[in-house]
Amino acid sequence: MQELKDHFTKLIETPDRLHLWRKKAWDRLEEQTVSLDAPLPPIALCPGGDHVPEENTFVFVDGFFQGAKLPSPIVCMKMDAALLVYGAFLQNRWNRSLAEEKDPFALMNGALQGRGAFLYVPPNARLEAPLRMIHRFTAKTMAFPRLQIFLGKGSSLKIIEKTEGDIFSLLCNTHIDVSLDSGSSLTFLNESRASPQARYFSSLRASLKRDSCLQSLVLSDGALFSRHSVRVQLLEENSEALLRGLWRLSGERQSHTNVLVEHIAPHCRSRQHFKGVLGDRSRSSFEGKIFVRPEAQKTEAYQINNNLSLSDEAVIITKPNLEIFADDVKASHGATVSQLNAEDLFYLRSRGISEARAKEMLVEGFCAEILKHRFES
Repeated sequence: MQELKDHFTKLIETPDRLHLWRKKAWDRLEEQTVSLDAPLPPIALCPGGDHVPEENTFVFVDGFFQGAKLPSPIVCMKMDAALLVYGAFLQNRWNRSLAEEKDPFALMNGALQGRGAFLYVPPNARLEAPLRMIHRFTAKTMAFPRLQIFLGKGSSLKIIEKTEGDIFSLLCNTHIDVSLDSGSSLTFLNESRASPQARYFSSLRASLKRDSCLQSLVLSDGALFSRHSVRVQLLEENSEALLRGLWRLSGERQSHTNVLVEHIAPHCRSRQHFKGVLGDRSRSSFEGKIFVRPEAQKTEAYQINNNLSLSDEAVIITKPNLEIFADDVKASHGATVSQLNAEDLFYLRSRGISEARAKEMLVEGFCAEILKHRFES
């Protein structure tokens, strides 16, 4: 923790408009127990170079928002500048988030964030072409990208998050906070890559108002340690969250997923579907929870985690959970861990397909149910 404090002290040596919020997040972080079990690389105090965004793209360099080239009427600006224009909204949102946040890595991002971005879609603006959120790194440092998204009433947006280039941060901690107003829709695809030597953390926080919809898909090949944290609050009637993920791990890579969906209002729907394919000595864990409050009657909530083990040395941990305090609810949860079916494998081999290709075909079939929801830029 002392090493993190030294990084934090360096970052706030030059106060800016985010100084107060970094300090509040740090105070909350000190209440948590954090252990990274390894020496930390230096923190990026500024971006290591310029990167001109392409059409429909906004770019982070070394965790710092660099710029955007987005169609009208979308607004995308530096977080400190957004505080001057959207200060009341941001301050209310951050106060509530800090009070509720229990994940130490999400708090770490708040304390050590560099220059975040604010993305605003005005009411009734519906964009068909996806936007690309690009991460580029110029050095093997710690990076803390942060994105605040607000969709106005009746608006619609798709975002693809990717990593570009051959250099990876040794510790990347990304935080995305989403506010969906009534009738809005966000579809989010995370295809970020990490080095086998890196530690990668991502947190997604979302609150949904009446008739809004969030769809999220995370595709991961893991890292030295990779952790995805998702928390969704269904605040008003008829809101909906569809959360999906797929991890394909080899070597000694790890991927860990933690999901919490809170049903706060009646007549809301959520579905969680996550799959993992593990080979060699890789490790994964999934812990998901559906929490239904007493007033959230007529809830529909489903959760499933399917895993395919390709190695006797792979480690798979899965813990689906339900916590329901309403009596008029449709809900289910479950988990499976299986191996390749010997009969299916024999059938493909008998048709002249090599063993390696037959195994890959069966894995592809296992993954297809998730990958069909992937979209291209």
